[in-house]
Amino acid sequence: MSFYTYAFLYLPKSSLELPKGMEKEVELISSQNIAAVVEANVSIEAIQETDEKLIQAVLIHDQVVRKIFQQTSILPLRFGNSFAMVKDIINHLQNNHQQYLRILTQLEQKAEYTVTFTPVSYPSTLEISEVRGKAYLLAKKQHFQQQQAFQTKQHQQWENIRQLILQDYPKAVFKDTTEKGIRQVHLLANRDSEVITTQKLQTWQTECSYWQITLSEPLPPYHFV
Repeated sequence: MSFYTYAFLYLPKSSLELPKGMEKEVELISSQNIAAVVEANVSIEAIQETDEKLIQAVLIHDQVVRKIFQQTSILPLRFGNSFAMVKDIINHLQNNHQQYLRILTQLEQKAEYTVTFTPVSYPSTLEISEVRGKAYLLAKKQHFQQQQAFQTKQHQQWENIRQLILQDYPKAVFKDTTEKGIRQVHLLANRDSEVITTQKLQTWQTECSYWQITLSEPLPPYHFV
């Protein structure tokens, strides 16, 4: 029997609403005041047999972590962690007790917020196809120079906002996405995102007029464990 593991948390004082995992409802296995959120009889090898199974398992993993996170502070685990036996889980919790206590204390009432920066496209209104001769070459050159200036300004704004964010969130995690030009910043802040929404976001958008900025809902703090 193997135990797929989703997260670690403080042993709750009241019962949690435990969601269904990949096949059955998850359960808590505890040692002292730390518990693991696990699902019994999940084979890592089986859920990796096909891309479809793997994608479904990853989605369920995230759903379980989020549902538990909505109820309490957690130390979320990345996809793919499991233990062979209950005693292995208990031994792991005992051996890492102080470390997990420290991390959970730091994450108490905290959430991760993802701020997405999408570059604004260059607002070209030039119809080069309607221009002929030397005027065409001049218009094309001016168009290129204006586009380069726009992109330079856009890059400068990004570098400036990076420094502005780091002043308030020195542990911010910056990442480029697979989509061209789109960048994300992961922040650890209080679960109440009102401060970010009403104050920071407006300031950042003012400083970054060449970018469209959006803020995620409170997320499990994957990037801060």
